[in-house]
Amino acid sequence: MAGGKGEVTRNKLIASAEALFAGKGYHAATVSQIVAGAGLTQAAFYLHFASKEDMLKELLHRFETRMLELGNAGEEAGRQPEGAVESFAAGSLVRMFKLLGENINLTKIALQGASGDRIRRELVQQVYTNLKLNQSRGVVSPDIDPEVAAESLVASVESLTYRYLLNGERSEEELGRQAARVFLRGILK
Repeated sequence: MAGGKGEVTRNKLIASAEALFAGKGYHAATVSQIVAGAGLTQAAFYLHFASKEDMLKELLHRFETRMLELGNAGEEAGRQPEGAVESFAAGSLVRMFKLLGENINLTKIALQGASGDRIRRELVQQVYTNLKLNQSRGVVSPDIDPEVAAESLVASVESLTYRYLLNGERSEEELGRQAARVFLRGILK
């Protein structure tokens, strides 16, 4: 159902489910609670989703697709003109933190359990592949172990998200710029 009242109904259901899944957990939330939170009926729910599981799959698929698109920015980084890589990388990390911060409930859901482990593995693989590619292009130092660097970057983004972003203590912009500075320049003077 695209556009109009159907899309509004679908978005209400999704917003209610995201809040319930993040607050109570997926298994504890019920379709009755989802529709009550959206101010709708179960008939409206089943018009848009086959089941609660179907709804969760769609939510995670949307989030994962956007996350992996942003996680692949490293491939483009190696094509930036000399002197522009750091700015490009910082902007990419800012966009990643903006995605993670724009829907805190969905971020919490997506990073939990098996789905979070799978997304994390896919991101690490993507970053690893791009680091190797950019090593071959001469953009990334040959002294860097791409596997360790990929794991470190993804773990840092996840940790910074939980520590600062989800509680509103730091902005997406600040976290993206700081993470880029640490990973691209290191911590020594």
